[in-house]
Amino acid sequence: MSIALNIEGPSHSPAQSTSCSTDHHAWLQSLMTESRAGNPNQVDELEVPRVPLEFRKMKENTDCYEPLVVSIGPYHHGKKELKEMEKLKAEMAGQFVKDSRVTAEEMYSKVKELVSDARKCYAEESTRQFNDEKFTQMMFLDGYFILQVVSDKLAKQKLRKEEVASVRRDLFLLENQLPFKVLIPLMRLYKRKGDHLAVEDTSSFKQVKHSSSPESWRTILENFFKEIHEIPPQRESCWEKISHFFSELPRALKLSSKSPISMDTTFGLDSYNHLLEVFYFMFVYGGPDEQRERGGGRYREIPRWNRYYSVNELKNVGISFKPSNTSVFTDVKFKKTLLGGALRIPPLIIEDSTKSLLLNLAVYETCAQWYYGRCTSYVCLMRSLIDKPEDVMELRSKGILRTTIGSDDQIAQIFKEITTNLVPNPTVYTEVKRSVESHYRSNFNRLILQYKDPISKAVVKYSFIYGIAVTAIQAYLAETKEKPGFGNCSCSNATL
Repeated sequence: MSIALNIEGPSHSPAQSTSCSTDHHAWLQSLMTESRAGNPNQVDELEVPRVPLEFRKMKENTDCYEPLVVSIGPYHHGKKELKEMEKLKAEMAGQFVKDSRVTAEEMYSKVKELVSDARKCYAEESTRQFNDEKFTQMMFLDGYFILQVVSDKLAKQKLRKEEVASVRRDLFLLENQLPFKVLIPLMRLYKRKGDHLAVEDTSSFKQVKHSSSPESWRTILENFFKEIHEIPPQRESCWEKISHFFSELPRALKLSSKSPISMDTTFGLDSYNHLLEVFYFMFVYGGPDEQRERGGGRYREIPRWNRYYSVNELKNVGISFKPSNTSVFTDVKFKKTLLGGALRIPPLIIEDSTKSLLLNLAVYETCAQWYYGRCTSYVCLMRSLIDKPEDVMELRSKGILRTTIGSDDQIAQIFKEITTNLVPNPTVYTEVKRSVESHYRSNFNRLILQYKDPISKAVVKYSFIYGIAVTAIQAYLAETKEKPGFGNCSCSNATL
């Protein structure tokens, strides 16, 4: 008996083949549609993106992206815990309109014209619940509330200090931003009765009058930011002042050779998307002198990997820590000294809102696809320096960390939590890391430091012995010098 084996496999009917073809065609078509849709959180589509999910994975950091007392824009609008502040927003916006020579109807109409563009700044699913009228009212109240706060009008309200601090903190959340497409037209439109807006100059404690142009509003914003990120001036030695003068001289000569152009006309508020971005470029990126670059940029050589060292590790090899006098808190430098080196780090005030501010700045530059990632790289660098509470203590003693909350252990923990899921750019602080690594590996520096204590003790010991010996010799010479003179006198007298 023979057995026939069927090795051709199962057969498919023409109908089944057509069905399979249709299924995979539909699947590929949907794939291409999703690809064209792209990522709704991309900054080129959204000026005010949502915080990516990977940043919300850390439970310790989740609250840093949520407003405490006030919502700005649609993302957190209507939450129960924020409704109390809606009344104050209406009162302050109403007062702002009363102080203006422009009618309320004219201001409202201007905001209504911007609704279509303003919607495009936010994720679509967050704006669907608002019709044009509701969205206009939200933009109107939020816009004039922000202008009142930055104009220091919040101090006149009956709020506790904690509430004022919370309002300011909430204005620097990534998801709590109002697009400048709305805010700048409101600045231009506003005209205070008398054609001027009185603004207190905190540096001279005088009342300075500014016109209602965007340039004057930039000055108002800068004064407001300085209160948020205030750094007391550092005392400089005479040598540091001379060095600073000569280092700034070429730049001053270069600027004086050009026609005087206002910073506001070349790099004005129109260049920014929102309040958090202005703060970023003032205190993180360094302002208009730095090149703004999105995306991957041109190819850059990745530096050789350098190990990270804690504060006390560097201190043990002769590297000291000094506060630098700059408002850009990411501006870390390494200065060589005769037998060691010094890390110059701008002072950073650690308070309740610091963790939230640093995280939102880091998330902003991630969403904005800024190549350098200065804030991210800065907090990761500080995390590498701060390994233990003793490192915090050393930085506090040098005036680099100025804490108003918590113990040294809590401050160290804050930096650990901030840097979770953050990836620094390896090309940032390249020169600083290379200099530190070179100094750390220097055999000469290690030799000096290794024998520093024995040598110093020997110098003190033998200096003491040398001093005794010199004193004894001097006393002996003085005594022998006096004896011959006395003898000569006696002989002469005897002769006579």
